[in-house]
Amino acid sequence: MAIRPDVLSTDPAALTEMVLALDAENEKLRVAMQTLKEMIFGKRSERLATLVAEQLELELDDLETSVTPPAAANDDAPAVKPSDKLRKKARRNIGALPKHLPRCEQVLEPEVTACPCCQGQLHKIGEDVSEVLE
Repeated sequence: MAIRPDVLSTDPAALTEMVLALDAENEKLRVAMQTLKEMIFGKRSERLATLVAEQLELELDDLETSVTPPAAANDDAPAVKPSDKLRKKARRNIGALPKHLPRCEQVLEPEVTACPCCQGQLHKIGEDVSEVLE
């Protein structure tokens, strides 16, 4: 809402009150703008911190309405048990080819089998396996 000069009061107290209200609204908008900037341009961890901070800023009215009275110690309601079955993690299939496809194994042996330092026989430490669909 735009403030028109012809509608303004000449009372200094009313003008001071209006300036304070506009200043408070301006600060509120600055905070909202900074929060949005952090959510859009900030690092992912900073975005999470912003969201958590916003969640912690609950108004007292919201908090009072959402609080439920604690259950009595001698209630006959059964206790909630955690699920006995632990869900297994789904196996990820990143680049694995189906088992029914034919395989062609290629082993790349080193050209030199003697250790360059002690001239002893090299031994296998590990291996890299990759599958390619042609």
